[in-house]
Amino acid sequence: MVTTLRNGWNTMLNKFMVYIVLTLIVAIAVYTYCDLALFIEKKELSTFPNTKGYVSDEVWYVNSARNILHKIFNLVPSTSPIRASIIFTSKESLLRAETLANFYDIKIIAGANVFSKLNVLYVEAQSIESITNFAKNVNAGDIVYGWIVGDHENINNYLNLEHPPTAKYVIALFIYMLGDKPFIWRIPSIIMGVLTVIFTFLLVYELTKSQELGLIAAAVVAVDPLIKVMSAVALLDIYVAAFTTLTLYVAAKGRFKEAALLLGFASTFKFTAVIAAIPLVFMYLNHMFKKGFKTSDVISSTTYFVILMILSFIFFQLLVSVPFILRIGLGEWLKQGIFGAISWHLSAKCVDPTKCPPYSAPWEWFFGINSFVLYLSPNIPAQGFVPAYAISFILMWFALPSMVNDRTSRKAWYMIFGIFLGYLIIWLLGSRTQYSFYAVQLTPLVYSYLIIQLHEYLNRENIIETINLWRKLALGLEKTIFSIFR
Repeated sequence: MVTTLRNGWNTMLNKFMVYIVLTLIVAIAVYTYCDLALFIEKKELSTFPNTKGYVSDEVWYVNSARNILHKIFNLVPSTSPIRASIIFTSKESLLRAETLANFYDIKIIAGANVFSKLNVLYVEAQSIESITNFAKNVNAGDIVYGWIVGDHENINNYLNLEHPPTAKYVIALFIYMLGDKPFIWRIPSIIMGVLTVIFTFLLVYELTKSQELGLIAAAVVAVDPLIKVMSAVALLDIYVAAFTTLTLYVAAKGRFKEAALLLGFASTFKFTAVIAAIPLVFMYLNHMFKKGFKTSDVISSTTYFVILMILSFIFFQLLVSVPFILRIGLGEWLKQGIFGAISWHLSAKCVDPTKCPPYSAPWEWFFGINSFVLYLSPNIPAQGFVPAYAISFILMWFALPSMVNDRTSRKAWYMIFGIFLGYLIIWLLGSRTQYSFYAVQLTPLVYSYLIIQLHEYLNRENIIETINLWRKLALGLEKTIFSIFR
């Protein structure tokens, strides 16, 4: 009786300590990501309006979120005081409007001198009605309420249809509820970064049943430079990282139908989430064979699983795109939002080294080669902790023969190898201008695999076994090659 009570107390105390440590890791992540997001905002505002607050591709996603809010849902962001970018069709119209602004109690914050690709006045007034009345009387072409628009042609009509809309819905919700400011539109990314840390803990714990390894994985993911920077800017890939990790965690628990549904939902943030279908298929095959099914039954069941993932993708894409379909029509949405988006993902986007940011092949992400620079002064590259990534990449190939055995590391290997294989496939299909920040989808899996594999190799016999398997492969290959000439 006493022993049972003592064991129960120790178990409860152990769980409590795990929660305390995980909470501390999460707190560090929140502080770190918020601190960087606020630092970038402060840097941008120090030279406003010459710099407009957008970091890298934020200019596309945030502006499209703002446009979706207004043009799809007929809402405007929360701002105090009321501010708007008034778009003109000509420079002459803009200059004329500047001279009339005072008569309408309109304060001009930024004018033509800070835009090179648009004719814009960024203004402030006491009410939306004042701005609307002014814009109407000076024959403005469009009004975009909220933060100053990015300096890109036709940005006021851009809806970012080459990517699904869910992340933009989230950003739009935040700027509608809390205000249209740089830090506000980055809060969802901070949340996704923190969720990625938590999901990493759950994933590693599920794979190893070790709370200690789960906490180590969560801690290193929380402070990884790539996770940190991607959690501090409003780009899509941190959403993909969070939902990829969650999807694989659910699959690791053996709940493959739920994982297929999650994959479909994850794809509504960015199509690259679909790459997680590859490790899901690996894990499903392993699951079915371990249950003792015949090969023919496994193939049949896996085919149904793939069909389920495809149906999930179609369902969720249609579901989240209903507002767009109602506005532009099903045919135009299919053309731009599905077929056009797939074509975009499989094509080279910008290849001129004098005008385009550095792009990289998937294997280069592991070695910090040609990293995308997200911010200048200070220089902030989209790059993880290179030694850890490089070691995981080397181990991924070194451990390959040992994956014929049912090891703890095998599912973690399926995950990192499957995602890498997916990016390699789309690179071979034509997407040669991939950027290093895409690798954030790999980051939780890099550390999960690295920690599990290194823990496994603490047993010297496992290393020897892997070396012997490579030796057998080499001898078999040698025998095959020389048999050709005998």
